[in-house]
Amino acid sequence: MKENNPGFFRDFIDVWDDGAQRDAAFITLGVEALLPGYYGNLLDAPPPFPVRKGDRILDIGCGWGRVLKPVLDLGGNAIGLDISHKMLLAAQNHLAKHNHEVRLARGDATRLPFADESFDMAYSLLVLQHLSKDNGKEVFAEVHRVLRKGGEAYIRVPSRFAPENLLFAFLQFVSIHIFRVKDPIRMRFYRLGEIRKACRTLFQSCEITAHEFRPPWNFHTRKTWHIIIIPRFLHRPLRRLSDTIEALANGKWPFLKHFGVTLMIHVVK
Repeated sequence: MKENNPGFFRDFIDVWDDGAQRDAAFITLGVEALLPGYYGNLLDAPPPFPVRKGDRILDIGCGWGRVLKPVLDLGGNAIGLDISHKMLLAAQNHLAKHNHEVRLARGDATRLPFADESFDMAYSLLVLQHLSKDNGKEVFAEVHRVLRKGGEAYIRVPSRFAPENLLFAFLQFVSIHIFRVKDPIRMRFYRLGEIRKACRTLFQSCEITAHEFRPPWNFHTRKTWHIIIIPRFLHRPLRRLSDTIEALANGKWPFLKHFGVTLMIHVVK
């Protein structure tokens, strides 16, 4: 991982190690862990992509194994990679508890510790958001390197223009640049155009779908993170509305993609 601050790498890992000890589910799911009326039970949700039995699959940023476990349930020959030793310990316990062979590796997504063309598929869900854009480009290049010809990857990132993310970006700017709060896992947001540009020279195809058309749930500060400002009785109607807009955005009204909270990038080598 390329960073100008020599202490950054250690600070970055410390955040995830600390989160693994305090509340691994919350630090990886964020506010989504607090909204079962909107999201349902995410702790054992199916992966948001197809899994072919027997495929060799890489989970980049596996955390405590929330997605890795259902991928293994579906017959994927999967291995999880994470930069945090304590997250990997949590993943080891989670997978062993569900009688899965534990296959984990510690490493940096910008320097994957695997040989060329090692995997049929790779995925990374909301990991690039915590890396600089330059490091994000290196992750795309590394994903391309470790995929076999015709292999696929699914990479989820936050969108630049969703109302929730615009608010988050503003509050993050105030926190970092005015109050000088140290935040090694600060968020980065992606535009459709820059994703296509990053993937154009690497992959034979790149499809982007948009998801989660929702209002801001909170004010994204350390003291207000758990305070949900949308009344609970509105959560299920908002879910239905989001699903309707999502279908339009990924169908006949593609301009709406810019306003989804997350973007799922599907690339084929």
